Amino acid sequence: MDTGLVTLTLASLAAAGGFGFVAWRSRMEARRRSAARVAALAAAIGAPDPASYAGGSATPVPMASMFNTAPGSAVRGRPLMRVAIVAALAVALVVAAAMGNRDHAEPVAAREDGAPLELVSMRHTRDGGTLKVSGLVRNPHSGARLAQIAAVVFAFDRSGSFVASGRAALDFTILEPGDESPFIVTVPDVADVGRYRVSFRTEAGLLRHLDRRAAQQVRGPEISVN
Repeated sequence: MDTGLVTLTLASLAAAGGFGFVAWRSRMEARRRSAARVAALAAAIGAPDPASYAGGSATPVPMASMFNTAPGSAVRGRPLMRVAIVAALAVALVVAAAMGNRDHAEPVAAREDGAPLELVSMRHTRDGGTLKVSGLVRNPHSGARLAQIAAVVFAFDRSGSFVASGRAALDFTILEPGDESPFIVTVPDVADVGRYRVSFRTEAGLLRHLDRRAAQQVRGPEISVN
């Protein structure tokens, strides 16, 4: 269990304990004030102190404070106890769910110390106004396990202005270190294209990648790769 979960657990248990203490104290205060009211009424009508029947002694309470109770204070004792129990159960469920997700969640982004993806090959074809970019990407042996990677292609005209983009998932859903996967991205309705750019991302954000092709700049009749 990591430090964050330990801290969350301790803080939650402390909060649940605080709720329980407040509930207990409120209940005891309600009982004390109820006994004080009974004693005051008995004294007002000349009846003996109810505590004398049991041979005990009642704790004296200042007369000025007998009726200074908050509205519904005698009723809030049990609800507060229930709130404390529900809060403790909710904390336990949250911690259990967090630990389960930590153990079973798939990694979706490269670690800071993981090696970036490698673009092994890439080519493009034109079919009328449709641009199709295909290639091969590799997760190096020193990389992290990756899942749900998408290839994204941005197309620009000859002046450098953005025209359109396309997105497609890699053929393989999960890339273990050392694995490779092809990809094909189609960008429709791009008659005037001067160049395009490819990137790779997951739901967590953009992934770093290195261009490992033999030629760092591949130029076609109309499109250059940056």
